[in-house]
Amino acid sequence: MKKPGWLAVAAVLFAVIIAVDGWPALRELSANREWRAIDASPGGASMDGLQVAVVAQTAAIAAQKPERAAVLIRLKMQVTPAAREAWQDCRVSLHSATGQIWMPLSSASADGAIKALSPDHKNAGLCRLQPKDEGNGNETVHADQVFLLPTDSLQGLRLHVSGVGTRPRALSFAIAPAVRNLP
Repeated sequence: MKKPGWLAVAAVLFAVIIAVDGWPALRELSANREWRAIDASPGGASMDGLQVAVVAQTAAIAAQKPERAAVLIRLKMQVTPAAREAWQDCRVSLHSATGQIWMPLSSASADGAIKALSPDHKNAGLCRLQPKDEGNGNETVHADQVFLLPTDSLQGLRLHVSGVGTRPRALSFAIAPAVRNLP
């Protein structure tokens, strides 16, 4: 009769150890997700001192791969020292209406795609908040992000912009890219 009691005590202790050990990991996981998206107009929105606007949005579909689209998003951000401190970094992702999430391409080949799709044929670089020079004052930063996604996912897209210091909140922009068919 003593064995079931010890078994119950061991099970309770095991559950307590798992809960205590797993709680920090669960909190870290939930803090890294964007649970609370704040609707923003493409013309611009502000969160924690950072003003973000979507300047350009273009989708290119090549004749060789009509099932894939390269989507270029250009952001314009008004960065202040307070915003740098509050945000700490910048993460951009595309979300579909069905819950799919795409992160931007960051390989060397993405540079050529960005230059080909951007209106000025230049790559403004990835989303970053660090100052370009030694001055830590206010500055306007442009960022180019290119995503590769299925062509049938171009409707109902939302662009999320967040930082380590803002998550689980994120600015959420409705995106309707102009489609360019490439030869």
